[in-house]
Amino acid sequence: MVESIIPFIPALFKGLLLTLFYFALGAVGSIVLALPVSLGMGSASRLVRFPVIAYVEFFRNTPLLVQLFWLHYALPVLTGIKTTAPQTAALAIVIVMTAYMAEVYRAGLNAVGRGQHEAGLALGFKPFQRWRLIIIPQAFPIALPAIGNTLVSLLKATAILSILSVPELMRTTSRISDYTANPITFYSLSAIVYIALCLLLSFALSRLEARVSRWRAG
Repeated sequence: MVESIIPFIPALFKGLLLTLFYFALGAVGSIVLALPVSLGMGSASRLVRFPVIAYVEFFRNTPLLVQLFWLHYALPVLTGIKTTAPQTAALAIVIVMTAYMAEVYRAGLNAVGRGQHEAGLALGFKPFQRWRLIIIPQAFPIALPAIGNTLVSLLKATAILSILSVPELMRTTSRISDYTANPITFYSLSAIVYIALCLLLSFALSRLEARVSRWRAG
């Protein structure tokens, strides 16, 4: 069985690298963009709050598969802007994961007591200072476990990008399985790779949570 896998290791490795690229893109993009989105969800202005909430609810309550097809085939018809399959995959993974991450952030921010805002006001802090120095540092440790779960889900969700023929790990596995007529071996190998990646990511996140907990205690 090992002999049948060896010739395809370079192709599988390239697919793995592309999977990790889309994961990193979705992770960094969503972690950065989710903060302004989550703040927009709590905005006092309806003109800001309602569109942001509509965006978050739409992408959280529709399947990623449907969103991929819609972005790739329907959006060009509506806007005249065409994207390649890799571009659509990158756009979708960031847009969708930002919606999920924004909800995680919102829950973390809401968990910080109202008294913390009042304390910032009493100290004469401006709104930006209150959020940067008081609210966000307290909200981040609260939201960290949920952030970790979202990132693990993102890693697994990259597999669905294969529907656009993006040659990430799952698409590469599918092609090799069809070529060799040996799906059990190659899909099992991919499953082991995904399990290893998710366990490694979970371990790293658990270590980060432990360090943050020690920092808060100290």
